[in-house]
Amino acid sequence: MSGVIIRGTTKLIGIIGDPIAQAKSPAAVNPLFAARGADIVSVPLHVPAKDLATIWAGLRAIPNLVGFGITLPHKQTAIDLCDSLDPVAARVGAVNFVRRERDGSFRGYQFDGKGFVRGLQSKGIAIKGRAALIVGAGGASVAIAFALVEAGAKSITVSNRTIEKAKALADTVNADFGRNVAKAGNAEPEAGQLVVNATSLGLQDTDALPLDADLLQPGMTFAEVIAQPESTRLLALAAEKGVETHSGMHMITGQADLTVDHICELWA
Repeated sequence: MSGVIIRGTTKLIGIIGDPIAQAKSPAAVNPLFAARGADIVSVPLHVPAKDLATIWAGLRAIPNLVGFGITLPHKQTAIDLCDSLDPVAARVGAVNFVRRERDGSFRGYQFDGKGFVRGLQSKGIAIKGRAALIVGAGGASVAIAFALVEAGAKSITVSNRTIEKAKALADTVNADFGRNVAKAGNAEPEAGQLVVNATSLGLQDTDALPLDADLLQPGMTFAEVIAQPESTRLLALAAEKGVETHSGMHMITGQADLTVDHICELWA
């Protein structure tokens, strides 16, 4: 946090998760707060899943904590703890950012999908008219599926270990957009697809691969949601095969401006 000055007046935003050592958002947002002259600092908070409700009550009781990001595994569990929800968060069924409102209440927001799409666009990666394969059906997957369709993706295939969750995600997207744009399927990339690993597999080098790397071919784009490590084993394997690759760090960068905008709107 070079250049960040912490005073007694400094307001805090956290990032909660279990684990939390991989969190990149403090490094992304703190320079943005500093550039705006906002006396606000982001810090990581390790919140074990079993203690979420207890710690949530503690966060609510800290007046100078004005918000916090949410990462795995809390994105869906936290939705029931929020006092109100932004329409996107309600539609997706998961939150990844909470802001303390002026009345002290906690409002849940969902920036995963918009941040992911912003990251792709910042690198000139095509979305419009393109088929996408999303591996995983958790909170980030739902948000990304909605955001990709809104950005013009031609179709979405969702693959998940539990096929029922993949079907439920596809049904939710189809119902919201009023057309059959999403379906459940296998983790088998097709020519030219945008392939997204929206699982947590890749946080550790010993993790099983979320899909068979031999199925990735030039002409496809392989994108990670994982930001730490910046290059996962599967990203490296994809690059070796001549596949366009996209680190999860770009999703973090895409969300950083959204986070700072929402906090500064009330608290800068």
